[in-house]
Amino acid sequence: SSKLRQARQSHDTGEAMAMATLLPLWKHGRAPELFRFAGGLGVGVRLQVTAAIPHPPPQASALAAVVAAGLPPREPHTRAMTHLASQVSLELPHVVERSMATKAARDPERPKKPASPWIRYLAEFRQQRKDLHHKDVMKVAAGEWKTMPDSRKTQWVQPYELEKAKYDKAFKEYTESGKLEAWKRDPAKPKKPITPFLEYAGEFRQKNAALKITEATRQASSSWKLMTPEQKVPYEKRYEEATKKYKAAMEEYKSSGKEAAWKEKKGLTAKEELRQKEVEKKQKARELKAARKAKAAAQKAKAKELKAKKREAEAARKAKTKELEAAKKAKEAEMAKAKKLKAEESKAAKAAQANASRKRASMSA
Repeated sequence: SSKLRQARQSHDTGEAMAMATLLPLWKHGRAPELFRFAGGLGVGVRLQVTAAIPHPPPQASALAAVVAAGLPPREPHTRAMTHLASQVSLELPHVVERSMATKAARDPERPKKPASPWIRYLAEFRQQRKDLHHKDVMKVAAGEWKTMPDSRKTQWVQPYELEKAKYDKAFKEYTESGKLEAWKRDPAKPKKPITPFLEYAGEFRQKNAALKITEATRQASSSWKLMTPEQKVPYEKRYEEATKKYKAAMEEYKSSGKEAAWKEKKGLTAKEELRQKEVEKKQKARELKAARKAKAAAQKAKAKELKAKKREAEAARKAKTKELEAAKKAKEAEMAKAKKLKAEESKAAKAAQANASRKRASMSA
């Protein structure tokens, strides 16, 4: 609301219109419409909404008319809401972050579209007005472009028209040569067989060419449901045979290396890249799980080994203690034996000495 008041007070019509459109979407919690209107930019807890100001045709819807601030016309078949007109910062709580889709690969042989007059002018404007802040460049440039007379715009319009004529011719040749369809799908890749009902519906439309496609399909569907299983057998049999041939052709297509060459040439699509990332994520999770399991097993084995070593050390300590006690007892026994032997020897010596004393005494008597 404050942004809207500031825009009105500063007479900034473009920003006021953009804010008047964005504000109700935000207030009523209509996030999908807000994202689509803002050009599908990625969001987080804080959303930077870039309001796009395309140039709508006279019969444009009311929503598009609200945000028509006079930016230059857009080229057909280009994504809407590319040019930026104002930067609006809105606080959106509990918003899940969204990722942008992967950009599809582009055929290097496909002609490139020339830059529009507005883009050419904007490039020159950026070079000339380097004093402006980045967020103000688009706003100021859009304002000047809106009020610029057509006679002055010719310096950017004329080169564009010349290049556009060359591009249209080159793109027509590129399309007619079959390269456009060949880039969308590998011509060498086998085509899936049509289902029994689609084959029947094709025959039904040929027999009833006066009917519109939608009406012919509806009637074919009703007629197919009323058919007996026996009547459907020829279609189902042809479908089974075609499916077998398709599977064999696909195996040959993959084994020949044509599929790998095609993917290398064109690159992965957004879906394939997302699937590859998912596979890599799962593989990484499996590797982490295996690594954790191996680490736990290693720790368990190490603990078991330490426990075994501890038991061995304890057993060795007990054995050594026992051995030392046995040696001590043996030494004590040997010392006791030696002491006893010495005592006996001393006793014998004393007895011998006493006998000798008695003998000498008797002889002297």
